[in-house]
Amino acid sequence: MALVSLASGCSSSDNKAAPPTTKVVLTMATTPPEATRLGVCTSFTTKQMQDLLGSAKVGPSLPEKISESGGAVTGESCSWQRTAEGGASRSVRIEARDYGADQAGLTSRFDELKSATQGATDMPGIQDAAFSAESDETSVVQIRLHQYLLTATSRGTGNLDPLSPAQLGILLGTTFTKLP
Repeated sequence: MALVSLASGCSSSDNKAAPPTTKVVLTMATTPPEATRLGVCTSFTTKQMQDLLGSAKVGPSLPEKISESGGAVTGESCSWQRTAEGGASRSVRIEARDYGADQAGLTSRFDELKSATQGATDMPGIQDAAFSAESDETSVVQIRLHQYLLTATSRGTGNLDPLSPAQLGILLGTTFTKLP
């Protein structure tokens, strides 16, 4: 994937040629295979996220790999953000962690997160265990599924609200069949 960044010293609105200080920077960035091993970040298209976040100007970040506990816990994360006039924004971040055979570690971490989350509400009947929480500016859904901890968070600022826990739950639900 190639990302192009333009920096220009030209600020006038007339049709004069750009000054010699105009720079074009081409940055090549690749996604490490570990960042898409679980298939969670590749479950969504940019168009789906544009529709969900309510703007055609939504940019994804490259998926990132997660490595914790000395490599015993691995996974991937990805995010999308919409910005609007006046600095308002709405974003969503998806994370998937694979605990492998460490079911006790997964259960312990899920319970820690739930007890530390203000306003955590159980979501009965969703996989092994799930909870959600929301405030005026943020929302979160955590799902424990087999050996995986799936997380979706959203933040809204200015006049843009975060995605609802129901919307986040649907996003995570679309990833279930992608997991190895």
